[in-house]
Amino acid sequence: MVAIVLSISWIVAAMKFGDRDWRKYYPSMLFAALGNALYEVLCYKYQLWSMEPNGVVYSIIPMMLLILVGMPLSTWVFLSKYPYKLSIIKKAIYVLFFILVFIVLEYISIKLGAISYHNGWNLGWSLLFVIVMFIVIRLHFSRPILALIISIPFSLILCMIFEVTLDKMK
Repeated sequence: MVAIVLSISWIVAAMKFGDRDWRKYYPSMLFAALGNALYEVLCYKYQLWSMEPNGVVYSIIPMMLLILVGMPLSTWVFLSKYPYKLSIIKKAIYVLFFILVFIVLEYISIKLGAISYHNGWNLGWSLLFVIVMFIVIRLHFSRPILALIISIPFSLILCMIFEVTLDKMK
């Protein structure tokens, strides 16, 4: 149920704050969604975090809502209002705001049983992940190849830290 409420919230936020010219953000929206989808597929048998059914019949529903609604629309909103021409301090405050929003939403989701952690993952790791995620999403908007280059070693480091080996992947 939490995933449905969050999806509706992201739809409303996108309608209210998203730049009408959403097509220029589309590659980064796909990048964010694909990153989440890859995690769900590769770590299906050895998850670090998982979306729980939380009131819906099938556990795939929250996962699909995050991949198809949450990540693309939050990326759209994030990039639409990003202060491109302002100072580095204002940019940092903006990114910190989105990090805070994501961590608060995740904390609430944990408390309501919509997200569970496994294999050593915790809210601290999520915080680090979200910090890197927003930096890389912003970078992807202007320099997509560089964002991909940064994403690969970061993902590999997380795989090493949490012992996500090929035999544990789907």
